[in-house]
Amino acid sequence: MKKNLFVLVIILLILPYIGVSQSSLTTPKKGSKIYVAGVSKNEDAIQATDKLIEDLKDWSYWELKSIKDEADFILEVDIKTSKGVTLTSWGGTSYRLVAQIMDKGGDVLWESSEYKASPNGTNGFNAANAVVKKFMRALKKKIEQ
Repeated sequence: MKKNLFVLVIILLILPYIGVSQSSLTTPKKGSKIYVAGVSKNEDAIQATDKLIEDLKDWSYWELKSIKDEADFILEVDIKTSKGVTLTSWGGTSYRLVAQIMDKGGDVLWESSEYKASPNGTNGFNAANAVVKKFMRALKKKIEQ
């Protein structure tokens, strides 16, 4: 009786960890249908989101959908812009990008780090492209592990 109780307690203690590890397996696999949703209504942020969509199409790991209901997952992209002189830039538009991959129910499966870029000579003074490239590198590393 004590042995059975001990086994039951061990199973109950391990059960939550099994659930957590299985939820990480639900991230989009190659060929999954993805809808990209931009959060910002700022024109510069919309252009950066369009650049991200182009890069995702070029990567062709997922099938991008233009209608949310046709997708299995949503990649929600929050791009914030700021203008003016910063520590790393003498002017122009700086970008910050954070993204989340969610299932159709709105549950967050993955959230990116925050990526930043300011216009400078190393990125051809195109911070929008630079922030998208940083994000794409991290995404590919995460997905293709």
